[in-house]
Amino acid sequence: MDPLTIIAIVAGIILAGVVSFIDDAFEKMLNPIFRLVGLKSSTGPLDIIAKNHDQFIELTITNNGKGKAMLAAIQVLVKNGQKKYPLPCTSEIEAKGEVAEKKEKELRKYFSSEKINPRSQKIVYLNSAKLNGYDPHSLTVLDMDAKYWSVTIE
Repeated sequence: MDPLTIIAIVAGIILAGVVSFIDDAFEKMLNPIFRLVGLKSSTGPLDIIAKNHDQFIELTITNNGKGKAMLAAIQVLVKNGQKKYPLPCTSEIEAKGEVAEKKEKELRKYFSSEKINPRSQKIVYLNSAKLNGYDPHSLTVLDMDAKYWSVTIE
């Protein structure tokens, strides 16, 4: 390769990196403004109620906000302060049994891609056997805006 080709490739990579950085910076600066005028919705407030059953935990997530809510993950603290991200199942049957790795990826993707409309609910089930030694008061839900929402236990 001649030096001109190498310089063109390096310049292209640098230009792509700069454009990506500028895009992220503008998005972070403009999102709060867009939310104020209603062009992009923010999450919350969310009310989350947990009901502990024998083999599973049922989470009822209610969106009390004006816009659609997008969730990222469910987090729980276990022994020694370790964080776990339990599998959010769509039914009691899935939560009680073993889930294949491929199905697990699909369930996580579905949980994070499904939006909750304003004044609507989403029910999620967690396998309580996989959360041995967890602190029920440490159960939280993380949204796409990196906010943690606490869970009320019934």
